[in-house]
Amino acid sequence: MLALLAGLAVGLHKRHKVSYIALIALAAVFIDLDHFLVILGYGTNYRSMHNVFVAILTPAMLFFISWYYERGTGKDTFRTFFLLLTIMLAGHLIADMVGAPGVKLFYPYSEKTYFLPDYVLALPNGWEIIGRDGVYMTIYVVIIFIGALIHDALYYQEHKNMSGKDAIKKTLRDYF
Repeated sequence: MLALLAGLAVGLHKRHKVSYIALIALAAVFIDLDHFLVILGYGTNYRSMHNVFVAILTPAMLFFISWYYERGTGKDTFRTFFLLLTIMLAGHLIADMVGAPGVKLFYPYSEKTYFLPDYVLALPNGWEIIGRDGVYMTIYVVIIFIGALIHDALYYQEHKNMSGKDAIKKTLRDYF
């Protein structure tokens, strides 16, 4: 749900149907399958799929493969799917790093669990401006926003036949 809301907040619905964004957000929850495997007795590690290899490197690699095969064809279905999936899975990892039990980012090579520290944005007199969850939600939205910028720059480059530099300038003008 968080991935869907963040995707809509940064304007992904301007280029894609909400159902498409919802499908990608649902796919971003796929790494939670390890919770059910442990409950059913098929796994031993509660967070075995919550690592950079499954959640970031695999969809990023699939993004680059699909980009290679789809470039020049006018199609970007798989490239878009894997780019947005990579971004939403990265956000999923960050969300799971808030509080217990944390994330084993480099599992199976390391058993070290990573957490994000409790951080609040407060005034000098101690009044909280943004609580811990608000800080991490902001980080999550920024990650998805960066993904939206990359997505739009690739869109302009592919569909509007712009150079990389012009596509980035157009994207930045659209957002700012």
